[in-house]
Amino acid sequence: DDYVTKPFSPRELALRVRAILRRTDSHPESAHEDAVLRFDGLTVDPETRTVLVDADRTVELSALDFDLLFAMARAPGRVFTRRGLLTHVWGEDFFGDERVVDVHIRTLRRALGDEASAPRFVGTVRTIGYRFVGRPV
Repeated sequence: DDYVTKPFSPRELALRVRAILRRTDSHPESAHEDAVLRFDGLTVDPETRTVLVDADRTVELSALDFDLLFAMARAPGRVFTRRGLLTHVWGEDFFGDERVVDVHIRTLRRALGDEASAPRFVGTVRTIGYRFVGRPV
């Protein structure tokens, strides 16, 4: 579903191939995308794109905020750099300031009722990025 005109750089070709692989169902990461993620106080359902906090409060999230939460919740404890989150959620072609991630994390925390000083779900790793800190159940 894409093409590259001559002359092209090998880096551009590699980025486009990765973008196509990310969009196809045969990509290895897509095998677990439909699994509901359950944590202490949080449920994330990628099929219905719903988020429940404390089993009774449905949280309305924008598409980007949901994708950001889901990306981190799929790998609890893993530290994500801002650049890594931009690539994973916004895509390889994103052009802009990495600090847009900080704005979406703040919005996400507000929606979840999470505090940066005592996080239940999204923790900050100073000078690096963020990590999902929820405990799986």
